[in-house]
Parts: sequence; C-alpha cells; structure tokens
Amino acid sequence: MDSLVLVAGLVGAAALAFANGANDISKSIATLVGSGESDYKRAVILVALATAAGSVLASAWAVKMTLLFTQGMLSPQVQINQFFALSVLAGSIGWVMLSTRLGMPVSTTHTIVGSVVLTGIYTFGFDQILWGSLTHKVLIPLLLSPVIAFGPAWLVFRFLYWLCARQYCLNCHWAHWASAMSSGFARGLNDTPKIASMGFIFYYLVDPRVQVAPHWFFLALALAMAAGGIAMGFKVTETLAHKVTEMNHLEGFAANLATSALVIATAVHGFPVSTTHVSSSAIIGMGVRKGFSSLNVRVVRDILVAWLVTLPTAGAIAVSASWTLKHFQ
Repeated sequence: MDSLVLVAGLVGAAALAFANGANDISKSIATLVGSGESDYKRAVILVALATAAGSVLASAWAVKMTLLFTQGMLSPQVQINQFFALSVLAGSIGWVMLSTRLGMPVSTTHTIVGSVVLTGIYTFGFDQILWGSLTHKVLIPLLLSPVIAFGPAWLVFRFLYWLCARQYCLNCHWAHWASAMSSGFARGLNDTPKIASMGFIFYYLVDPRVQVAPHWFFLALALAMAAGGIAMGFKVTETLAHKVTEMNHLEGFAANLATSALVIATAVHGFPVSTTHVSSSAIIGMGVRKGFSSLNVRVVRDILVAWLVTLPTAGAIAVSASWTLKHFQ
C-alpha cells in the first residue's frame, strides 16, 4: 500500500510539473514571439532547456521554498494523510490544466496555496492553518509581485532605450535571447521547489525520517516541465505574445530582464513570488508605458479575473476531490 501511495504521489507531482510547463513556458517566450524575434517552435525548445536547468539546480538553491510549502502553511499538529495530499494535487492539476486549455496564464503558486488552504480548512479546521506564516511568507509576496514588476520593467526599458539611442547597443538581439533563457531558468528555480514539495509529502508519509526530496526527483520534474511547455504551451503564449499588447524587440527584452532578475532574487531567498504575475505584469507594463489605448483591455481583464478566481477555484476542486476520496475509499 505504501509503495502505491508513493507512486501515485510522484506521478501526480510529475503531472503538476507538466501542467506548470504547459501554462508557464509562455512567460519566458512570449516576448520573443510577440516581438517577432523568434517563432514559437525554436523559442519553446531552447527556453524549455533553460527551465530544466533551473529546475535541477533548485534542489540545491531553493531548499527554503521547498520547506515553506511542506511545513509553512499547516499546523505541526496536523497529521497529513494520502487523501489530503492527493486532493491538493487534484486541485492544482485541474485548475492549471483548465486554464491552459482556455489560454489564460495563471499562477501555479496561487493554485497550490488555494488547494492546500481550503482543503486544510475542510479536513482539519480553520484554526489548523498557520495564518501568520501564510500571510507573511506567501500572500504578501504574491500580492506585491505584480505591483513591483511594473517598476523594474519600466526602468530597464528606459535604460536600454538610452543605450540604443546613443548607439551603445546596436544589436541587442542576442541579449533578448539571453534574457528569455534567464527568465526560463528563473521560472524553473522558482516553481520546481513548490511542485517538489507536493511529491515530498508522499515520501514523508512512507518514511517520516525523510527530510527533503531526492535530487533525482527534481530532474524528473524538470523533464516533465519541459515536456509540458513543448507539448501544450502554445495557447497561453499566444495570449501573452499577441493579445495583451504589441511589443517591439526592446520592450520584450526589458520585460524579460525585469522578470528574471526579480524571480531569481526572491527564489534564492525563499519568497514564492508568482512568475506568472511578475512576467504578465511586466508585459502589461510595457503596454501601459505607451498608453492604455495600446492594451487589449478585454484580455487584460480576463487575465486579472483568472488570477482572482485561482485561489477559490483550485481550492474548490481540491475539496471536491477530498470529499470524493473519503466517500469512495
């Protein structure tokens, strides 16, 4: 029975990594595709490799975030079981895959938090949630990251524009590619520990002496994440690349550079910002810089709505899965 639980959990975590790759690859390649720098096929393959590299290194660099998502949201007195863990995975996978099919960029981080918190309330009670830790270490960084992303993106653009206007940077195309690769790397570094924590729960259920997920598991998640981006990443990329605002090469470069810098800095220090929120906000910021008339307001509205409903919807799917598992076990 223990081996079956472990296999189910690891397969579920890999499925979540696949879903994450399908939705999140767009945040790194949208500027390349939207500015005409690259076609989708070439961009998705190269940036998926960079994301995989970030995912592998996350096993060493981002231990703080793995611990946060395994120990930082529920009371130590809570006895997590396989039904709770499977329900959280079901809620997370269900919402991210549905959003991907709809072409909406959503936060895997928000999805996991919504699934854990609402299923925790349903299963263990309201007072078993570590609300202080959750607010300080998760909710505040997630809420502030879209706002913060506007500033660096604008400053980076102004600096790049200044360089190019003075002919210090006649050909920055290679740098745009480098920024996209660094953004993909940052996404792997930021997102993989959160997903690994979902698989680690099953290791812990089988053997409580295990303290962290093994390194090979991060490699497996890296491959799943890359596969998701290559196989299903086009639809969300189309939304961010072409439907939010028109971008030129310099604007795309600035948005990517700001995204990668902010996400890497927060991931290494254990603060789980949403790559989705940072990248999307940086792209929106490039549109706002030119005036609101350059934005597709309807698409931006749909993206914001998707962000707002992520927590409760993912949680509702997870709670439904928990109810189903309990009544048909």
